[in-house]
Amino acid sequence: MPTIDFYPASLVLDVWLKQFENRAPVPEDAEAACLHDISLGIVDVIPEALFFRRHEGRDELWAAGLTHKAPGKSREEQLASAYNQGRVAWSANQGTPAESAEVLFRALTAVRHGHVWPDGYREGPLITKAAHQRIVGELEAEIERNRQEAEAQSQAPIIVMARRLGLRPEPAGKSPSAWYADCPGKSHRLMVSSSANEFGCGYCRVKGGTAELEALHGQRCGSVIAL
Repeated sequence: MPTIDFYPASLVLDVWLKQFENRAPVPEDAEAACLHDISLGIVDVIPEALFFRRHEGRDELWAAGLTHKAPGKSREEQLASAYNQGRVAWSANQGTPAESAEVLFRALTAVRHGHVWPDGYREGPLITKAAHQRIVGELEAEIERNRQEAEAQSQAPIIVMARRLGLRPEPAGKSPSAWYADCPGKSHRLMVSSSANEFGCGYCRVKGGTAELEALHGQRCGSVIAL
């Protein structure tokens, strides 16, 4: 039996549906993977339907954010009232549909960390309750390990600077050296690497080291270095 690659080189993600071609209705030939709840932080918890599609040598995961009244209704009714829907992950074919769906779900969930997180399982069939709980549990354990390793680098110059500037740095859990910190004068957060002693803000399109972070703080997120 071929070994399943949990991190396939062919994996592509469009988690926030930024690519126009991925913002499309769930195809009719996509089969239900699972229905679960996702937490949007302090904003809300909403139902989400995930669908799996094997098409022309590619396995795809489609997502649809549903209304609170959607669970229990037919697929057509659920999708007709969805907040959004589209293709969020895909890779080359591998394994059974259930195995591939789990790989794509794992990748999607990992990248969403810090923004969206599973908050309860409702039904399958491709991704079972046991598989859903196992994947989420494994990711949570990995996140905690990363946080603990990041804490050991809390005296890195970029972290010390962020703390001195009142930017509330905290381990992100995405890697052993990934941190979040407040973007000066803004309502969003930026990413900081304690190992590289660098920060980057995708919203403001700036990056740099300790000197640039201090300058950014002084300028209230003015232009420092274009990404």
